[in-house]
Amino acid sequence: MTKIQPSDIMSLEDYDRVRDEYRQRIFDVKRHRRVPVGDYITFLFENADTMKYQIQEMARVEQLRDEKAVAHEIETYNELVPDPDEITASMLIEINDPQVRAFKLRELVGLQDSVSMLIDKDYQVQAEFDDRQITDGKISSVHYLRFPLGQKAADAFLGTDSVEILITHPACSYRVELNKDQLEAMKGDLVQSRR
Repeated sequence: MTKIQPSDIMSLEDYDRVRDEYRQRIFDVKRHRRVPVGDYITFLFENADTMKYQIQEMARVEQLRDEKAVAHEIETYNELVPDPDEITASMLIEINDPQVRAFKLRELVGLQDSVSMLIDKDYQVQAEFDDRQITDGKISSVHYLRFPLGQKAADAFLGTDSVEILITHPACSYRVELNKDQLEAMKGDLVQSRR
């Protein structure tokens, strides 16, 4: 998938003119990429469109006009634009109660070794977490993951209707099968990643 370039990002003025329509289009894109797993974990599978939106919104909120500042945002968010034969996701641990959330984030230490994708009941691909988001004693409530499929697992993904997200942590064990719309959205991303 082609990485985001500075020319892909609209000026603040241009973005404000089209923001409502742009946001609606991205919400439609995200609808089939949002996968709840259990009671409080959600995966949002990312692509270049979702990352461009994040950059546009960040630039708008922070009123970024300096090219270097925008370039920094592009560099940061490009990390989540999938490379060939790869799927990326934001994983959100969504717990409203601050005390419960603090307890759970300590309880879920080691989660980075417990998340995988099972493709066609044959290829199990371990998620790669961003080490910068993991500290001793607790984990972050937002994580950026990569599922490096490789060619064989990516081919299997493109040819199957059976893909599951697995979490096998002792404090949090879930197995969720992607539905048809979710699969089709990610298959489109995989095909795009090869261009």
